[in-house]
Amino acid sequence: MSLAPSRRKRRLYQRRSFWAAVGLAVLGGSVAVVSTASAGPVDTNTWYTLVNRSTGQSLDALEYATYDGSPLGQWSRTGGTNQQWKFIDSGDGNYRLQNRNSGKVLDDYGWSKTEGSGLVQWRDLNGANQQFHLEKSSDGYVRLINRFSHMAVEVPGGSKTDGAHLAQYHDWNGPQQQWQLVPVGGGNTGGSGSTATPTKPAGSAPASQAPSTRPASTPPAPPTTGGGSSAKTLMGSTTMLIGGAMSDASANAAPFDVRYNYVHSRPAPSSDYYTAARCQDAWSGWWGCWTGSTTAPGTFITYKDANATKMTYQGKSRPQKQLWTWYSLRDLGDAAGQGDGPGEVQAINRTDLLTRYLNDYRFFLQKIGTSHDMIDLEPDFWGYVRSLGNPHQVAAQVKAANPTDCGSQENSATGLAQCMIAMGHKYAPNTGIGLHLSCFDWQQNTPQCVKDYADLGAKNADFLVTDVTDRDAGWYALPAHGSKNTYWNDQKGFAALAFYKTMTESVGKPVVLWQVPLGNMAQSNTPDHYKDDKVDWFFSHLSQAADAHVGGILFGAGWQEQTTPETDGGNLINKTIAYRNAGGTPLK
Repeated sequence: MSLAPSRRKRRLYQRRSFWAAVGLAVLGGSVAVVSTASAGPVDTNTWYTLVNRSTGQSLDALEYATYDGSPLGQWSRTGGTNQQWKFIDSGDGNYRLQNRNSGKVLDDYGWSKTEGSGLVQWRDLNGANQQFHLEKSSDGYVRLINRFSHMAVEVPGGSKTDGAHLAQYHDWNGPQQQWQLVPVGGGNTGGSGSTATPTKPAGSAPASQAPSTRPASTPPAPPTTGGGSSAKTLMGSTTMLIGGAMSDASANAAPFDVRYNYVHSRPAPSSDYYTAARCQDAWSGWWGCWTGSTTAPGTFITYKDANATKMTYQGKSRPQKQLWTWYSLRDLGDAAGQGDGPGEVQAINRTDLLTRYLNDYRFFLQKIGTSHDMIDLEPDFWGYVRSLGNPHQVAAQVKAANPTDCGSQENSATGLAQCMIAMGHKYAPNTGIGLHLSCFDWQQNTPQCVKDYADLGAKNADFLVTDVTDRDAGWYALPAHGSKNTYWNDQKGFAALAFYKTMTESVGKPVVLWQVPLGNMAQSNTPDHYKDDKVDWFFSHLSQAADAHVGGILFGAGWQEQTTPETDGGNLINKTIAYRNAGGTPLK
């Protein structure tokens, strides 16, 4: 039968910071009122240090980088030229902010209007995405508002960590969006006013080479076995699961364990959709009718489940598990009229929308039934929740939306998480429920992530799911995509494994790595054939991954043009065959 194309994730893949400050302040449904009084003009002949009100740290061109697209962050006051900025008049009350060390200007990377998108430095093109006007806050502080996106420059979450990257968010006048302009040689607010340039940090890369986005530091040691071990089996397997998003031909070409697909759309507008004998053409936008009007609602789920059980390898039956990435709060945010992030947290506090959402989720689970599937619950959303503070205090109309299944849960994001986990165990009793780990500030704030996931009740899920990065490093490295360095090395890899280990041991459950890029260094850096090193790195560090309680690694393209199992030259297939021939890596 003909099936609708596999749905790919529609979120912005230029990774949002976990601290995405979600549009409107929706705690308890209140809306923040922001002062829009314009600040007075600045002296365009003066160099300033910009000191953040929340953190006391300075706007910094990290590692003295001078290349286009290098990330901007904060650092303790040093008086260095990479912390000195001049305002260049662009007219109409707008300015470009030029860095004294690099000569480049503050830039809304990629002309983004997305909450949480990164801010970088770029050569001065005088584009609207490089122009900022100043809005007054109290006590002489100002916000920097981008002319193109209308968003404010922010230290996400008010992190006080050296090297925390800057991003843009809607103008909510929070203290992490407020900056004091200190003329070089004057003022204090956390540091010396000296203009002396300190020694360049150890480990800084030359300007022609994009450095790691991590601040220079001693590489962490690989995580070791010990401590509070999480489960030593996952979905009945005692060895690490390998799989991904791929065609049937690829799935049959190696002894893969798991396939994954997205499930996302706005929920059905009426319960009539769930009981209809056949879909209608007008319903094709709803995930339950992706298979067309000749099929019953929900056939996409039942067909994929049945197909997974029919997989073979070398002519012999080798059933695979189906992992579903349930990603529908993104679409519910659209229904709330606010879109990604702001709409999502507003939608869960609307009984009408949350009722439809949970009805849809129940129907999805009923279609899974007794299949031995896996579910990845809502990538990114829990990060939006975390940005608002304690998940117990983020309002959600859980009881009214689903009194049958969730009447005993609290009306909060925590209650929603617990309701969805409990519903999964009730309606799909053989299915493992994974709570997505959205801690994009983990390098600066792992302890807070531990606390937040404890508050969300992650211990009641069956596993965690998280993503490493979303697109091939060769794609990111192109000038058109920011010349970013997302290649891995042992320092980056072991740091990530140490984070996974901390989180898995904090909740007592393993983690599944999901949507890992498929590129390899034999590729040509052309569409569908971009270079990356993560497949090779993980397969050469499976023992260390197991020590971090990684229960599975699922590979897949997170966006169009990326390398896939069908275009990677057989790399993933060959490595998976060798992995299984060697007996697999035991879980720890």
